[in-house]
Amino acid sequence: MKNLMNKFVLSGSLFVSLLFVAPSITAQESEAKILSIINPTISNGIQVGDVLSRKVEFAVNLPYQISKTTLPMKGERRNGLELAEIKVDSRQHDSRNIVTIALHYQVFASAAKPVVMQLPEENFVFTGGAKAMAIKVPAWNFWFSPLVADGISNAKENLQPQFIPTLVDINLHHTRLMVLIGLFITGLVGLIYINADRRWLPFMNGAFAQAHRNLKKLPKKQVDEKKALIYMHQAFNTVHGENLFASEVEQFLAAHPEFCKLKTSITAFFERSNASLFASQQQSGEQFINDLIGLSKSLRDCERGI
Repeated sequence: MKNLMNKFVLSGSLFVSLLFVAPSITAQESEAKILSIINPTISNGIQVGDVLSRKVEFAVNLPYQISKTTLPMKGERRNGLELAEIKVDSRQHDSRNIVTIALHYQVFASAAKPVVMQLPEENFVFTGGAKAMAIKVPAWNFWFSPLVADGISNAKENLQPQFIPTLVDINLHHTRLMVLIGLFITGLVGLIYINADRRWLPFMNGAFAQAHRNLKKLPKKQVDEKKALIYMHQAFNTVHGENLFASEVEQFLAAHPEFCKLKTSITAFFERSNASLFASQQQSGEQFINDLIGLSKSLRDCERGI
C-alpha cells in the first residue's frame, strides 16, 4: 500500500511538472526557432589546416535580435579547432527577424591515427524582448586523418601525394589578347594616319600634305603672303594636273569629288588669292596664315579620305 501511494505521488508530481514546463517550451519555439543548419559536405579525411564551414539560419519574433556580446570569439580555440571567421547577417521578413550566422573553423589538431572530432556545440542568445532566449546548435562529428601513419620507420616513403592543380586553359585569353592588340595597333595607325605630317610615312606625302607642312614653317608675324599663296596654288595645280584658275573650280570638283564638301572654302580661297595677288589687297598677316593652315589641313584630310 505504501509503494502504491509513492507511485501515485510520483506520478502526480511528474504530471504537475509537465503541466508547468510544456507551455514554456512551446512559447519559446513559437518565438524563436532554427530554420536550417548547413554543415560541411565532407565528414571524413579532414586533415590539419583544413577549414570547415557551417551556416545556421534562425527566425525570431521582433523585436528580438542576436546578442553579439555572447557570440563565440574569432580566434577562439576549442578541442583542436580554431574559429577562423564568423559572419552575422540579419534581415526582416514579415514580423520576424531572420538571422544567418556563418562559422568557419580551422583544424589544428594532431593525432597519430584517425580520430573522431566535432564542430563544437554553440549557444546563441537573442535579446530585446521580455526575456533573453537561447538556442542551442548541436555539435557535428567528423573524422580527422593524420598526415602520416603511426609508427612508420621512414616518413618520406609514406608521404601522401599532393593534389596536382588542374591547368588553366589560356587559349581564350590568348585570343582576346591578340584581338585587343590588333585593335590597339589599328587605332594607333589610324591616329597617325589622321594627324601625322611626316613625309616618310606611306600615303602621307600628298600635294596638300606638303602644302600644309610648308605653311606651318612660315613665320606668322612677318608673313610672305605671296609665298604662302604659291604653296596652296602648287597643291591645287598638282592635283588638277595643270594650272587651276578660279573659273575652273567647278571642273576641279567634278574631277575630284572628295573635295566637294570644301567647295565654299575653296571658292573663298581663290577670291582672296586674286584680291591679294592682282588687286594688291593685303590680308591681316597672322590671321591670313592661320586661315591657310586650317584650309590646307582640311584639304589634306579630304586627300587622305578622312
